[in-house]
Amino acid sequence: MFSLQGHTALVTGASRGIGREIALAFARAGADLVLVARGRQALDEVACAVAQEGRSAAVFPFDVSAVEEIPALFSRILESGAAIDILVNVAGINYRVPAIDYPLSEWRRVLDVNLTAPFLLAQAVAKELIREGRPGKIINIASLLSEAARPNIPAYAASKGGIRQLTKALAVEWAPHRINVNAIGPGYIATELTQPLKENEEFDNWVISRTPMQRWAAPSELTGAAVFLASAASDFVTGQIIYVDGGWLANL
Repeated sequence: MFSLQGHTALVTGASRGIGREIALAFARAGADLVLVARGRQALDEVACAVAQEGRSAAVFPFDVSAVEEIPALFSRILESGAAIDILVNVAGINYRVPAIDYPLSEWRRVLDVNLTAPFLLAQAVAKELIREGRPGKIINIASLLSEAARPNIPAYAASKGGIRQLTKALAVEWAPHRINVNAIGPGYIATELTQPLKENEEFDNWVISRTPMQRWAAPSELTGAAVFLASAASDFVTGQIIYVDGGWLANL
């Protein structure tokens, strides 16, 4: 029921962290991969790891902040012969400045990467699935900031709140086409990008004290939810966010 044999998944942000771990988990579950991220060398390394799991991986170096070029990217992916039926929108960025001083250029960049790019990729995948009459699974990466907020990251909070509502909107609209749209909301995950936060003793102590499981998560701990949402086990699940947060949101 959790097998992904016969499926092909497009994963953005696949060169490291959460994206890399989801790509490898999908390969172990039997899926072939299309890997998208900025750095070619890191993508090639992930593709080699996918091959070691006995699956194929096509590599497409691309910066999703170039949102106008996303339709052309997807056309190249289709021309390569990949029949995408799973999409995981992992790529994301943050920019930390008090809201009173937040520059418009950074606001637009964060919203483009975190919200506009996932929409355009979902749109491209859904168009092809609907045209061919095939079912599919779309998984967005939400955040604790889809539900709560912290100072100095207004664009990130806005983008992740938008992902929550985008997930619901697309789920409702595309359910008649057997396209499930869900999201995963990570808690505090120890990755290369969050390492500066983890090394901040005050912030690290706050995360541990605020999280009932009293630790940061590893990126691999999101893969169970991802495989579930990509597989036949979730065929009647749509419009949902699964929070993998160690109890953070449940804790007052």
